[in-house]
Amino acid sequence: MADIVELRNLSNEEIETLLDEMREEMFNLRFQKAAGSLENTVRLRTVRREIAQLNEVLGKRAWAVDELASHADVAPLLNDKEWAGAAKFDYEQAGWVVTLSDEDGNELASGLVDLNMKRRSTRRQRENVAPVQKVIEFEVAG
Repeated sequence: MADIVELRNLSNEEIETLLDEMREEMFNLRFQKAAGSLENTVRLRTVRREIAQLNEVLGKRAWAVDELASHADVAPLLNDKEWAGAAKFDYEQAGWVVTLSDEDGNELASGLVDLNMKRRSTRRQRENVAPVQKVIEFEVAG
């Protein structure tokens, strides 16, 4: 399996295809284990880890799109419109570059999202202070 850098460069369709293959392999490995014919038991852990990595990349992409779409300056722009989002990790900027576009493919907004920013640690801190903004910069097309 590829490392996380290579996984982040794959498209969602390619990741979904890999995920389906890994799930099928996991099913076959579990079946072999139940039948007692599994020789390489370490492969179970490896496949489980690869599935987790693929799910993490898909989840972080969706999370980055949601963060930009829910930003106070971008959310009103998306109301009453059909839109789609795409996210790609940029290693130079150390964040997710997110592009939101309408059904015609016209760009509505784009931005840089840092999902590694920590939230406030205690409940009292979270109540008294505004939530951490994960959107570093954004640009509204128009």
